Amino acid sequence: MNIRFYFEEIKKADKEQLENYLKDKKLSRLTHLLQHGNLELAKFVVNAKYHRHHNVFLVRLGLKVVKHDLNAEEKSQNLLEAFDLALDDIIIQLRKLESLKHDK
Repeated sequence: MNIRFYFEEIKKADKEQLENYLKDKKLSRLTHLLQHGNLELAKFVVNAKYHRHHNVFLVRLGLKVVKHDLNAEEKSQNLLEAFDLALDDIIIQLRKLESLKHDK
Protein backbone atom coordinates (compact mmCIF):
# COMPACT_ATOMS: atom_id res chain seq x y z
CA MET A 1 0.00 0.00 0.00
CA ASN A 2 1.24 3.43 -0.93
CA ILE A 3 0.86 5.96 1.93
CA ARG A 4 1.24 9.72 1.52
CA PHE A 5 1.09 12.42 4.16
CA TYR A 6 0.29 16.09 3.58
CA PHE A 7 0.55 18.52 6.48
CA GLU A 8 -0.32 22.19 6.80
CA GLU A 9 0.40 24.26 9.91
CA ILE A 10 1.31 21.10 11.85
CA LYS A 11 4.30 20.97 14.22
CA LYS A 12 7.09 18.55 13.37
CA ALA A 13 6.55 16.56 16.60
CA ASP A 14 2.85 16.13 15.76
CA LYS A 15 3.73 15.02 12.22
CA GLU A 16 6.07 12.32 13.50
CA GLN A 17 3.59 11.25 16.15
CA LEU A 18 0.81 10.79 13.58
CA GLU A 19 3.04 8.93 11.13
CA ASN A 20 4.28 6.55 13.83
CA TYR A 21 0.77 6.10 15.24
CA LEU A 22 -0.53 5.06 11.83
CA LYS A 23 2.33 2.73 11.04
CA ASP A 24 2.59 1.14 14.49
CA LYS A 25 -1.02 0.83 15.58
CA LYS A 26 -3.55 1.44 12.80
CA LEU A 27 -2.05 0.13 9.59
CA SER A 28 -2.77 -3.48 10.51
CA ARG A 29 -6.53 -2.76 10.58
CA LEU A 30 -6.42 -1.49 7.02
CA THR A 31 -4.16 -4.21 5.66
CA HIS A 32 -6.37 -6.88 7.27
CA LEU A 33 -9.43 -5.53 5.45
CA LEU A 34 -7.55 -5.15 2.18
CA GLN A 35 -6.22 -8.71 2.07
CA HIS A 36 -8.97 -9.77 -0.32
CA GLY A 37 -8.40 -6.77 -2.59
CA ASN A 38 -5.25 -5.52 -4.21
CA LEU A 39 -3.25 -4.36 -1.22
CA GLU A 40 -0.24 -3.47 -3.35
CA LEU A 41 -2.32 -1.18 -5.58
CA ALA A 42 -4.13 0.63 -2.74
CA LYS A 43 -3.30 4.29 -2.17
CA PHE A 44 -3.86 5.89 1.23
CA VAL A 45 -3.63 9.66 1.62
CA VAL A 46 -3.58 11.56 4.92
CA ASN A 47 -4.19 15.33 4.86
CA ALA A 48 -3.87 17.09 8.20
CA LYS A 49 -4.32 20.79 8.78
CA TYR A 50 -4.40 22.94 11.89
CA HIS A 51 -6.78 25.90 11.99
CA ARG A 52 -5.44 28.41 14.51
CA HIS A 53 -8.53 30.59 14.46
CA HIS A 54 -10.78 27.71 15.54
CA ASN A 55 -8.06 25.82 17.46
CA VAL A 56 -9.02 22.62 15.66
CA PHE A 57 -7.31 19.94 13.57
CA LEU A 58 -8.92 18.89 10.31
CA VAL A 59 -7.99 15.43 9.05
CA ARG A 60 -8.99 14.19 5.61
CA LEU A 61 -8.33 10.61 4.63
CA GLY A 62 -8.58 9.08 1.20
CA LEU A 63 -8.26 5.44 0.25
CA LYS A 64 -8.21 4.45 -3.38
CA VAL A 65 -8.78 0.78 -4.06
CA VAL A 66 -9.72 -0.94 -7.28
CA LYS A 67 -12.28 1.37 -8.95
CA HIS A 68 -13.38 2.92 -5.64
CA ASP A 69 -12.43 6.13 -3.84
CA LEU A 70 -13.24 6.21 -0.13
CA ASN A 71 -13.04 9.53 1.71
CA ALA A 72 -13.52 10.73 5.27
CA GLU A 73 -13.10 14.05 7.04
CA GLU A 74 -13.15 14.82 10.77
CA LYS A 75 -12.38 17.77 13.04
CA SER A 76 -11.17 17.69 16.62
CA GLN A 77 -9.00 19.62 19.04
CA ASN A 78 -6.73 16.56 19.21
CA LEU A 79 -4.91 15.44 16.05
CA LEU A 80 -4.93 11.72 16.87
CA GLU A 81 -8.61 11.81 17.83
CA ALA A 82 -9.53 13.43 14.51
CA PHE A 83 -7.42 10.83 12.70
CA ASP A 84 -9.07 7.94 14.58
CA LEU A 85 -12.57 9.19 13.79
CA ALA A 86 -11.76 9.60 10.11
CA LEU A 87 -10.08 6.19 9.97
CA ASP A 88 -13.16 4.60 11.54
CA ASP A 89 -15.27 6.16 8.77
CA ILE A 90 -12.92 4.75 6.11
CA ILE A 91 -13.07 1.30 7.71
CA ILE A 92 -16.88 1.38 7.77
CA GLN A 93 -16.92 2.30 4.08
CA LEU A 94 -14.41 -0.43 3.29
CA ARG A 95 -16.47 -3.05 5.15
CA LYS A 96 -19.59 -2.00 3.24
CA LEU A 97 -17.66 -2.28 -0.01
CA GLU A 98 -16.42 -5.75 0.92
CA SER A 99 -19.91 -6.90 1.87
CA LEU A 100 -21.24 -5.67 -1.48
CA LYS A 101 -18.56 -7.66 -3.27
CA HIS A 102 -19.46 -10.83 -1.36
CA ASP A 103 -23.19 -10.37 -1.96
CA LYS A 104 -22.71 -10.43 -5.72
